[in-house]
Amino acid sequence: MRVCSSHWSTAGSWLVFPLIFLVLLISSAASGQTARSNSIDIKQNAAAAFEEGQTAQKRGELNLAVKLYTNAIAADSSLFQAYYQRATAFIALGREREAEADLKRVFELDQNFSRAHRAMGQLLLDRGMTEEAKRELARAIELEPTLAGVRTFYASALIKSGQPERAIEHLQLAIERGEDVALCHALLGVAQERLGKTDEAFAAYSRAIEIDATNAAAREGRARLFEKRGESAKAIEDYSAAYRAQPSPDVALKLAQLHARAGQPQAAIQLYRGLLRDKPEDFALRAELARLTYEIGQPEEAAREIAKIVAARPRDSKLLALAGDIYFKDKPETAAAFYRRAVEADSNDNHARVQLGASLVRSMQYQEALAVLNEAIARNAGDYAAHASLATALFKLKQYPEAAREFVWLIRTKPEIAASYYFLANSFEHLGDCAQALRSYQEFVRRADPAVNKTEVEEATMRVAQFQRLTKEGKCKSPSKSKGK
Repeated sequence: MRVCSSHWSTAGSWLVFPLIFLVLLISSAASGQTARSNSIDIKQNAAAAFEEGQTAQKRGELNLAVKLYTNAIAADSSLFQAYYQRATAFIALGREREAEADLKRVFELDQNFSRAHRAMGQLLLDRGMTEEAKRELARAIELEPTLAGVRTFYASALIKSGQPERAIEHLQLAIERGEDVALCHALLGVAQERLGKTDEAFAAYSRAIEIDATNAAAREGRARLFEKRGESAKAIEDYSAAYRAQPSPDVALKLAQLHARAGQPQAAIQLYRGLLRDKPEDFALRAELARLTYEIGQPEEAAREIAKIVAARPRDSKLLALAGDIYFKDKPETAAAFYRRAVEADSNDNHARVQLGASLVRSMQYQEALAVLNEAIARNAGDYAAHASLATALFKLKQYPEAAREFVWLIRTKPEIAASYYFLANSFEHLGDCAQALRSYQEFVRRADPAVNKTEVEEATMRVAQFQRLTKEGKCKSPSKSKGK
């Protein structure tokens, strides 16, 4: 009985092992199925969060989109598309550093995701990192040649790096594929303008504007060409449209300068005031505002602006000279004071020195002007303005031989300027050189515009008749001949 019982026990134990194995097998299968089920749930949760993020992003709810993409990444950190989409949302929010970090994570997960290379290229291009941007965009084109927008961005980078010919090739391909055609034509215009093909550039800009009248790049480009053609009104119209579409300090400054040159100071002043609200420490802008307000008869405001300039930069020779320029025409003594300070601040500023000399002449301080102007000429022998002021000062001081020498220099340098002949003739007349005076007066009458120099032409004509009569009578002799007799 014990044997049987023992045998039964042994047999029973053999039966138990298969049962345990079966239970373990079933348990293991159940665990695997649960793991797979959990994995599927995680993937589904990540995908759902990702899709919700895309929906939010399309609605413009960027912060919500970022949150949903973050949930997707938390559920599945291998979902590189979620990193990419979150990066694009970050870019739209101006959070570039976070966008760059996400794009780098995309590259860790999938080096061949062309859209991420395009986004990184665009990001680097906006930062001015042109060469790095070109590498990323070229990689995107290599991976997916038909990827929307990438050739346009690449062309922009090529233009910035001085490769307009290659840019044109990519832009033409982009236009053929129907990408952002207005932008493509605008960039095509920029590339052609860089190559000196102004007619083709003008046509490209105009085509871009036909497609999209608010395209700032095209408007600005065509405005530049209108300006070069001397069509200021059309240039102002295009610059104004560019500024309305995409306000920028550069366009505002260009527009202000054009308004000023076109004799529209109020429009220019308004733009300068706007620029100064954003850049109150830009004293070159402030000096230009002072000049314009002075010209339109607002000397008090001009004086206030100049006071701000001088108080802030008391040793800045360029700004002091600009202050002198403002008063040069109507208040030469005030101008001279500013120019003198400019020269004291920078003894190498010869332009300020020449202007100081000219201001002294205009304020009839002729003797003082001589030393200043002679030094200016010693520093730059070819400075026409310095010689012109020196000639005037010498003439006014009745130093006629020296004055005649300077007027001869002026005539040799710029023979087209009629006034030099008049003062040379007058100098010779004072020296008693009848023959030289006659020739110079004749040349003045031949070159001068009677509508502009009516009084001088009439006087010179009278002098010519007088000297011709003296010559005929044998009384018109040069000083040297008189001495010879």
